[in-house]
Amino acid sequence: MITLKDLLSFSKDSWKILVIGAILGGVVGLGVSSFLRPDYEATAVYSFSFDYARTGLMTDIEEDQAMEMAGDIIKSTDVHKIVTVRAGELGIDISDEDIRIDLVAERRFSQWLLKVRRSDPNEAALLANIWGEAARTALQNAQEASWRADALHRYILSLESCFQRSTSIFPAQPLCQASNRMQLQEEFEKAGEDLANRQMMASGYFPGLNFSWTQEAQQPRSPVQFSKGSLGLGGCAAGFLISALLSLFLFKI
Repeated sequence: MITLKDLLSFSKDSWKILVIGAILGGVVGLGVSSFLRPDYEATAVYSFSFDYARTGLMTDIEEDQAMEMAGDIIKSTDVHKIVTVRAGELGIDISDEDIRIDLVAERRFSQWLLKVRRSDPNEAALLANIWGEAARTALQNAQEASWRADALHRYILSLESCFQRSTSIFPAQPLCQASNRMQLQEEFEKAGEDLANRQMMASGYFPGLNFSWTQEAQQPRSPVQFSKGSLGLGGCAAGFLISALLSLFLFKI
């Protein structure tokens, strides 16, 4: 049985081996990373703001939900399909799996960052801007549909009020009189169908949310270092563990 005294003695005698093992592991990790394909990351940025004159006061949860819905449109399947088609027209071969891995939409406060990582820096910037253009079209269409849906919702509320006045014993406007109930009902149904269609086209976009494409992607000058750092750190940990096990084995012998 190994006692505390034995462990202290082991630590004192083997710390140099542990340090050397960690250093060698880190060097091996960095060496392996040098053989991997370099990745370049390009980023396009969309900024969002709320029209409080239109929406009134909003809670943080409501604002967060509106931002997330905008993000869902940016990274939607329809937008990705447009990116695939336009990239193909420019001679860039990109599969659905590449789209899933290489294109990442990241939210940062009131912004959405459209990040593209590729082995070719020019290709990364080009794809990020293609994605930005596709996202702009999708956001514009959704925004316009949300405005129309909001107007239709208000119109339907006015029709409901008008219909209620048509059943009242008090005098009403000509359109809201009892003789026009059938016309009101038909208009109500028509507006309801139009509202449902517009809401579907809006894809949940909040009508009081404004957006702008504030930064186009630029060609990155150097590859990202994330994988290199991870491999170096992982190598250090692996080297430390191996040297610790080896030292413990020798200590028992």
